[in-house]
Amino acid sequence: MLQALNKYAKLRSMNFWNEEKIKEAIPTAKLYNFPPNWSSCGLIIWQDNIRDDAMVLIRRKGETRGVLPKTLPELLQQTAAFVTTDATEFFKYNKPIIEVSGNGGDAIINLARYIRKNFEGKVCAITGSSGKTTTTRIVNDVLASTYKTSANLNKFNTSWGISWNMTCFDIDSDYWVIETSLGGGMSRNSAITKPDYAIIMNIAPVHLKEGMTLRSIAEEKSLIYNGMKENSTAILYRECEFFDYLQNTAKYKGLNVLTFGENEYCDVRVLTDETNTFVIEGQKYTLNTKPLAKHIMLDMAAAIIVARCEKVPVEKILSTLEKFELIEGRGELTEIKLQNNKQIYIVDESYNANPLSMKVAIEGFSKLYRDKDKMLILGDMAECGPLSAQYHKDLSKTVESSQVKTVMLCGPEMQNLYEEINTKMNCIYYKNVDDMNADLLNHIENDTYIMIKSSHSSGLHKTVQIIKEAGL
Repeated sequence: MLQALNKYAKLRSMNFWNEEKIKEAIPTAKLYNFPPNWSSCGLIIWQDNIRDDAMVLIRRKGETRGVLPKTLPELLQQTAAFVTTDATEFFKYNKPIIEVSGNGGDAIINLARYIRKNFEGKVCAITGSSGKTTTTRIVNDVLASTYKTSANLNKFNTSWGISWNMTCFDIDSDYWVIETSLGGGMSRNSAITKPDYAIIMNIAPVHLKEGMTLRSIAEEKSLIYNGMKENSTAILYRECEFFDYLQNTAKYKGLNVLTFGENEYCDVRVLTDETNTFVIEGQKYTLNTKPLAKHIMLDMAAAIIVARCEKVPVEKILSTLEKFELIEGRGELTEIKLQNNKQIYIVDESYNANPLSMKVAIEGFSKLYRDKDKMLILGDMAECGPLSAQYHKDLSKTVESSQVKTVMLCGPEMQNLYEEINTKMNCIYYKNVDDMNADLLNHIENDTYIMIKSSHSSGLHKTVQIIKEAGL
């Protein structure tokens, strides 16, 4: 995370914002104490993201976004201006102040809309039920091999997270690469970002609210098209649920549709029966790296489409992909030597999970390490809606065919899976992650590959950390 933020912080070549642009972006704002030639690199709404020349949004009582007033003294040196709904108590800091009406959230979005209107490059927006963060990183990397890019590599992907990131993007970039979730509404996110490319990675039952179905998720994801101009490009996973709907909706809006996946008709095809191999424009190419799981290859395939549309040479794309390092919590492989001289290998998928990503990850893990001793540590998939129990049960066939020696399950929802498989394979169940962590090292054998996957709220990232800390 720190590496990504440091890289992100170096993206700007100069400050975009000045007093005149603030007035144009937020016409109703009142500006105080602005010196001549004032400038800012952009807005931040969280103290951990502070950087030189930042405008700092202050969270007032009853508000939900911004930096808490008590943290302001430690941020003063890097602060270019305060943004607040009430300037009264902040004059004492002798800093420029932007007083906005309404709420701070509106100010964030207004600033983002303004900088987007002035950006002359292209925007690639990435969404989907899983794989967004990794794909965003890969798209940024392959484009950055040839062009100048900015990206929200810090995973802030709601309307407000996207917006404050955009205010800090380099206006002179050739491309902005933006991860976008349903947070704040996909239609609004599309109106803010106005994508030239929209990648929809997949559709799966995750973040299901009352009354939502898989179809409604597909409909909501397709709203990413709303802010796109005719002849822009939608990039779709051909094997995903509701592909026909996503494709037809894109075409109805006058978009070009390109596809990635395993189907022979895909524009970029992943050959799952050959290690690390793509078919690009009719030619086979193989990455010279350690074997990669299918879901990572699919993420890369989507990125290849964008890069080829923008004339990045295939050789440069492949070279970039071969250097790509998997992200912590999203497939990172770590070799660990424990204090009892056991050597183990952790595949860390602990950041997120839904029924689709869980199935694909287990299948990929099984295939990649087919000749190795393997172990699964799985936690609950959160926010699966009223069918959550069934979704957990439905993992049984995938787990049973995974050829692992041991399965450790934790969390109330995973009890449903345990009841399906406990008589068929070596399976241990724990009510919560703390109970499992206390017993964990007693079940880890030498030279074992261990995949750890769950929704972040299940807490299995703690399990990863415990194992790492147990290493020499």
